[in-house]
Amino acid sequence: MRSLISKLRNLKFFRSKKIAICLVVLFPVVLYCCAEIGQMQSLSSMLHFTWNRFRVTIFGCLLIAAIFWTLNFLFRRVWIGATITGLLFMTISAVEYHKYAMTGCHLMFSDLIFVNGIADVSKFARLKFNVALFILILLIACYVICIWLTGMQVKASLPRRCSMAVVVGGITVMSIVVPAFFAPVCSVFGIDNTTTYNTYDSDARFANNNLITDFTVSINQTITSSVQEPEEYSAEVIDDLLVPVEAEPTSVKPNIIYIMSESFGDFRRLGNVENADKIYAAFDEVLEESAHGTSVVPTYGNGTVRTEFELMFGLPVKSLNNAGIPHNLLKSGVEQDTFANMYKKQGYNTTYIHPYRSNFYDRDDVYSEYGFDQMIFMDDFTVPVNYYRNFIDDDTAFRQAEEVLKSTDGPDYIHITTMQNHQPYLDDQGEEVSNYFDGIQVSNEALKEFINFLKTFDEPVILVFTGDHFPFFTPDCNYYRDLGINVDNCEKLYEKTWLVWNNYGLDTSSLPTETFSTFYLPHLVYQLAGFENPFVDTVLEEMKKEPIYSVAVNPTTNSELLDLLTYDRTMGNSYSEPGHADMNIDD
Repeated sequence: MRSLISKLRNLKFFRSKKIAICLVVLFPVVLYCCAEIGQMQSLSSMLHFTWNRFRVTIFGCLLIAAIFWTLNFLFRRVWIGATITGLLFMTISAVEYHKYAMTGCHLMFSDLIFVNGIADVSKFARLKFNVALFILILLIACYVICIWLTGMQVKASLPRRCSMAVVVGGITVMSIVVPAFFAPVCSVFGIDNTTTYNTYDSDARFANNNLITDFTVSINQTITSSVQEPEEYSAEVIDDLLVPVEAEPTSVKPNIIYIMSESFGDFRRLGNVENADKIYAAFDEVLEESAHGTSVVPTYGNGTVRTEFELMFGLPVKSLNNAGIPHNLLKSGVEQDTFANMYKKQGYNTTYIHPYRSNFYDRDDVYSEYGFDQMIFMDDFTVPVNYYRNFIDDDTAFRQAEEVLKSTDGPDYIHITTMQNHQPYLDDQGEEVSNYFDGIQVSNEALKEFINFLKTFDEPVILVFTGDHFPFFTPDCNYYRDLGINVDNCEKLYEKTWLVWNNYGLDTSSLPTETFSTFYLPHLVYQLAGFENPFVDTVLEEMKKEPIYSVAVNPTTNSELLDLLTYDRTMGNSYSEPGHADMNIDD
């Protein structure tokens, strides 16, 4: 092997200084083209983009060059810089290709948190070996080997190389993360740095930028949109915001059950659905016995934890700058100000049921501070487990809830996040939409059976049901387009049906009929159950002014009160929750 390497390096091609310089200079351009072709899966599309958005292409090449040369200055040997840079951008290309095929969402800087959970994420897609990506990665690998054979090195002392690395890397970082620098960069290179509020807007921006530039824009927007402490934040300010209440003991403490149904959507809202009467028959029966209406969830296609956050905390994701995973912003080591803890103070047993892996989204660690007495994940079920396609079915989750109700003394607060109808829906026969609706029908029938059990249960129960988001179908599926959904009316994809059912004749006429944001729902139910709380009453007063507080529908509206309360109860000092300091785990 050494002899072969020696012969290759002695070839005239690799001994030529001009060839070596050309290989090094052209590397960023070649890598940019390979990375973009890899995610686009089309050379012609790449050429068309380059012709129409040449300045953006130049920016992408310069960005790669800056990273490449920063590494070269640090490591001296150019092939090391080429290896790291090539691995970085081809990985980004491959992840973007598979992520978009899986979720319909483009790769963002915030997605890097999923590195530890890639095994879980990959389960949601029917990923296959991609020949084009393999060839492009192989091409970059061969290119790096060629650079290695030239033996190119940066001939400068260590202090000088470190200085150059700091200068080049520093200028690059500052140009991306500092708004005052990034804005003129966008202007010079024609970069679209529009803030997007939904998948359709994101697709339009991505089309203008392509992967590498759009990912850079997401870095800037993620960093600059971090939640900051409000200037007017203090205990006195929060106290002044809260509506004073005099709580009176309620004579009945009903069991409270929340069902957040994975990817559940009533597509009849969007247009005609084939076999809708059959698919939604059981659901309609439950609706007839329930108070129901429309709420706006903070996400579409994925991001279950965003809707889960709104239901558990009663706070808007919008107030956290539309964070992709809100619980990543929480203080660690303290009991969180959730409704689980609020019910716990009222003497409730609290249970979280999620028929999937405990470590996905780090739920086992994070939710352990949410006030749940027990958390039941897929390995913790005490009832027989049945699967529907890839996941534990809803009926199993509901039977587990029945077991909890029967085995505990006193009232229960149970939150169920189902998993049955999670993507992928595509099968070997290419069926996708029909598979989704088959699952929805099964879920509706399981919900009806659960309601039938609760009718015979000898304790009062309030059941709350809603979906977390509408499903995402693969890019080749035109179902939403056929229903007429586009960038001008895509807010419909954030509207979900909610229902509140009870088994003891509770008057639910106080529940609003107008559309409202989902985070108001737990406040309405808490009050409906007969409990009072200054935080709840204050939020419900604000609901009269801002019934919809969401970037998906009203992105430009602002509520100082909601923003202050959200900061206080997630990142602040919890002035709005009396006695919260007593719950500090670290103490």
